[in-house]
Amino acid sequence: MRIECIRVTNFRNLADLCVAIQPGTVIVGENRAGKSNLLYALRLVLDPTLSPSDRHLGREDFWDGLSDGSDDWDPMDAREVIEISVDLADFEDDNTVLSTLSDALVQSDPLRARLTYRFAPLDTGVAGPGAKVKYRWTIFGGDDEGNQIDADLRGYLYFAFLGALRDVDADLSTWRRSPLRVLLTAAAKAIGDDDLSRVRSAMREANAQLNDLAEIKRVGTSISDRMMEILGANQALETELAVAAEDPLRLIRTMKLFVDGAARRHLSTTSLGTLNVLYLALLELGLEERLAEQDIAHVVMTIEEPEAHLHPHMQRLAFRRLLADHRTNRSILVTTHSPHIASVASPRSLVVLRDAGGRTEAAAASDAALTDAEWDDIARYLDATRAELVFARRVLLVEGYAEQALLPSMAAAVGMDLDKLGITVCVVHGTHFTSYARFCEALGIRWAVITDGDGDAGPARAGRLLAALSLNGDPGEHGIFVGTSTFEYDLLHAHPSNVKPCFGTLWELSADRARATMETWVSQWPEIGTYLTTIDKAGGKGRFAQRLASQQIWPPDYVHSALRYLAG
Repeated sequence: MRIECIRVTNFRNLADLCVAIQPGTVIVGENRAGKSNLLYALRLVLDPTLSPSDRHLGREDFWDGLSDGSDDWDPMDAREVIEISVDLADFEDDNTVLSTLSDALVQSDPLRARLTYRFAPLDTGVAGPGAKVKYRWTIFGGDDEGNQIDADLRGYLYFAFLGALRDVDADLSTWRRSPLRVLLTAAAKAIGDDDLSRVRSAMREANAQLNDLAEIKRVGTSISDRMMEILGANQALETELAVAAEDPLRLIRTMKLFVDGAARRHLSTTSLGTLNVLYLALLELGLEERLAEQDIAHVVMTIEEPEAHLHPHMQRLAFRRLLADHRTNRSILVTTHSPHIASVASPRSLVVLRDAGGRTEAAAASDAALTDAEWDDIARYLDATRAELVFARRVLLVEGYAEQALLPSMAAAVGMDLDKLGITVCVVHGTHFTSYARFCEALGIRWAVITDGDGDAGPARAGRLLAALSLNGDPGEHGIFVGTSTFEYDLLHAHPSNVKPCFGTLWELSADRARATMETWVSQWPEIGTYLTTIDKAGGKGRFAQRLASQQIWPPDYVHSALRYLAG
């Protein structure tokens, strides 16, 4: 089974949202884009641990855009409705889930079920001016609001929510919330009576030996005597010191996790990031135990911004494994600001939320029309670049490292700050721009391309890219900008003030024989072949660009046009 999509209407900034969900979905977006609201919306439908009062919303939970503009406008007086639905698919082969969802079916071929939370006015039979509008929430299956779903069924489709910056130490110390509880309870059930009896005898002996120590005996006696002194014989509590209860089952419940092997240090001594990974491991083990016992049929695990306190390597290790786990009895949703987590997700699973004037819009990468080979290319690219592309507002796709290194300097020369504009420069290491442009289109990311002229090859390349994207007209109208020759040679010709830093940088990096050639450039401008050969001998385009980037460089016209296109 899997969650196929989530639909939300009128809840906070989720005015009218439909999010397609893939296995191991990773949801990204800027602050206030609606990521936390989406997870809470999902909890309203599926999370049995939410109390009835948590599910009873208030006027502040309605989308602000419903207002008529008056100061005293109340969405509940206007009888507005909040609705959240979750569509479930791919459960034909699981008889347990099929039985569980039989009353929630909305489609038979292929099977699809729907669970819906609805917060709406209750018809009290009282109407007219001044009548108080009462609201109630319901959770129902299918399309019939009368088909209410009870908490037991939602518990069978187990929902686990890991909030951001959670207090793992406190959760593990509280038996009711601790994921260790499931593991210890299952272990206790499997222990034989003979083993339990041996533990009981050992604990009785340990307590007795401690209480035989004179100082311990003195403390125990003084407590009993003081209680007798205060309350008298009829009301005083009977007290006794012990390491732990002698009942093995109660003893198992009091067991705690320690770290650092034989040193047995308290959890509070380890890092917060490691504790969060530990919590996730315990939760996984506990859920696997419950799934094996058929106590639950399916797990929906949502994790909010798990990157806090986690080193990038740990982020990639933990979530590469988790997000690649496509077992049919679990669904994983992660919200994150971390390119490291996004980089190890399947590109198909990426969803971008963005604010569009007070309401959230969603874009899913799975909508991109890419072949399997192209998806694999995108996956390798995101892994290598740590997926910064996914977090960008605007993307400038370039051929090589030289463009990437020099673009911040060139943008600054014309008064543009790439970070403030939200422009990320992404190197594709070639001219195969089509799949990246389609990927950006699917995620709703504004993109542009700059590519070398290379004689007639550049314009032809731009034409093929337009055709592949089913676009017509001038390439520049669609964000495709073509140089005159190569980037490095175009840079030399872009502005008279570029000549000195270009030649000066190349002089610093070159050997004596190359410098002899460069001395002839004072009277005779270098041909493109000679210029590029000199750059290659000086360490290559990357080294040249990296050194040149420390100086003010004016962009060629086609690069400036691409920047204006993205900024506009």
